Amino acid sequence: MSSKSVVISGSGLWTPDHKITNAELVESYNAWADQYNQQHQNEIERGELQAKPHSSVEFIEKASGIKSRYIYRKEGVLDISRMKPKFAERGDDELSQQAEIALAAAKKALKAANKQASDIGAVIVSCAYTQRAYPAIAIEVQDALGIEGFGFDMLVACSAATFGLHRAYEMVKAGTVGAVLVINPELVSPQINYCDRDSHFIFGDVATAMVIEGADTAT
Repeated sequence: MSSKSVVISGSGLWTPDHKITNAELVESYNAWADQYNQQHQNEIERGELQAKPHSSVEFIEKASGIKSRYIYRKEGVLDISRMKPKFAERGDDELSQQAEIALAAAKKALKAANKQASDIGAVIVSCAYTQRAYPAIAIEVQDALGIEGFGFDMLVACSAATFGLHRAYEMVKAGTVGAVLVINPELVSPQINYCDRDSHFIFGDVATAMVIEGADTAT
């Protein structure tokens, strides 16, 4: 590899408009647990099922340190007859929800780095989950921004951001591309089991983005 210095020349952060506090989450979960226990009272009394325990704000904060989380779509999550976010279906010609939040963070990173689409040689979308396996979310973002070159997704669980950053560093360092747009659109709320006391509070939604390039081209 060359001796070129590689820098993060711009970054962007997108957070949803909606939040769910611990108090809201606990109220909804406990109401659902009471409903479940009532509906399965006979099985619970016979020892065939275990009763669902209550949660509390104190339990969540002690277990995680979390007091509130951002969420992309709040509707449906606190509804004890649903207990999951409600997403409007989008057509094949529309931007996916994950590409939408990735794009919001990417635009901020490009502006901070003083870069245009023509300056970017590759787009990496790296996160814990993608909305689908193919086509890549990165391809959607690349097309929406008008970036030529190439793009791909990486799924590396909790290490997604660091792995994406390191891959971009390697490409710039090797001279494969001049600048890389790395995006981490974590749309995790649809994956959460809001009926599980021990994990329903852990994750929220967010998107971050970075422009990685050589120090000699950073403006």
